[in-house]
Amino acid sequence: EEEEEEETNVADVSSDGKELNDSIDAGNNCAECGKAGDDLKICSSCRSAKYCSRECQLKAWAGHKQECKKRSAEHEEALFKTPPPRPDCPICFIPLPIDITQCQYQGCCSKHLCTGCIQAHWMISDELDCPFCRVVATEDDKEYVKRIEKRAATNDAEAIQFLAGLYTDGKKGLKQDHVKAMQLYMKAGKLGSALAYRNVGAAFHDGRGVKKNAAKEKYYHELAAIGGYMNSRHVLGEMEWNTRNFQRACKHYAIGAEAGHSGCLSDLQDGVKVGAFDRNEYARVLQSYKKSVEESRSDQRENSPLKQLMSMLG
Repeated sequence: EEEEEEETNVADVSSDGKELNDSIDAGNNCAECGKAGDDLKICSSCRSAKYCSRECQLKAWAGHKQECKKRSAEHEEALFKTPPPRPDCPICFIPLPIDITQCQYQGCCSKHLCTGCIQAHWMISDELDCPFCRVVATEDDKEYVKRIEKRAATNDAEAIQFLAGLYTDGKKGLKQDHVKAMQLYMKAGKLGSALAYRNVGAAFHDGRGVKKNAAKEKYYHELAAIGGYMNSRHVLGEMEWNTRNFQRACKHYAIGAEAGHSGCLSDLQDGVKVGAFDRNEYARVLQSYKKSVEESRSDQRENSPLKQLMSMLG
């Protein structure tokens, strides 16, 4: 009975047809018969093997089982490890805020700058130029996209991620194309953009460029959380909480709160109230939260009119 249950679970394969090839490690050949294709089904447990049919996956299960378990365990371990630290603003060298509306991506140099540094520079500059590389901003859509594409051509993960966003929204003269956006998000994610993986998860939630798929939505938020994107960590906590996995939800909330995410801290308090999280441990997390918030604070950021504007627009 145990083997049959195990086989049924792992034989759960998923496919999005030709809309998106979203396997992380596997190639474009069936792991059992070698058949090539762009619409192969992916093992939904480890997401590392592809099959052309359920029959091929069942045939391969005896040999794939141990590797599948190993990869699944490695993913679970990575999910709850201490996330990488937030990068610093390259001008003030203070950690960038968790709230992405308090940062701005510069397509000219592919840097993320805090609103404090941007505002401080623009107050003394005669031109609307980049505070980091000093390239003057352009109002020409073609030139704007050209700058992003130039960075993307060098496999710059953040440039590719940003370009994908332009296709998602149909901005800067680009025709809205969700399938192309998803392809770019996947490429950016593999190159190291946690935000890109978050956007893949959001697309599976909304059905943009792919069919709606809750399991894949969760998986890509997990990849984003592993990469340090705390908004995805919060989403994962909410997913677990809504399915009454309270302790697992609190594990996500605690990691996010320690990194300075206010939403995670607030929801962790609910975990304490229902007995899913230890009060003494919460006190420790609270101290870490305060430390993280203080480390990313500066008077320049707090007093920036640009911060207030971006908060309203965000």
